[in-house]
Amino acid sequence: MEVEFAVSARRHRIGRARALHVIRNPRVTFIVAGPAGRDDRIVFLSDDHTGRALEVMAVELDDGTLYVIHVMDLRESTGPSTREAHHDR
Repeated sequence: MEVEFAVSARRHRIGRARALHVIRNPRVTFIVAGPAGRDDRIVFLSDDHTGRALEVMAVELDDGTLYVIHVMDLRESTGPSTREAHHDR
């Protein structure tokens, strides 16, 4: 699968290699409805290769490319059940 990054994905200054690690090794993956008239978002939660907990959000383009639009440290607002799933080892 090809992966491309939007400029906005670098807003929190987290590198592409970290995001790719999370996409390729997700602990939790789920779909979030996109804003009205927009594609649904795929959310990947996991630790990067250094153990830093991240959330990566992407949309799948018509050609199958995963277009990453958001990468940041995992937030508490992601929800307790997701945090618990993330920390189950």
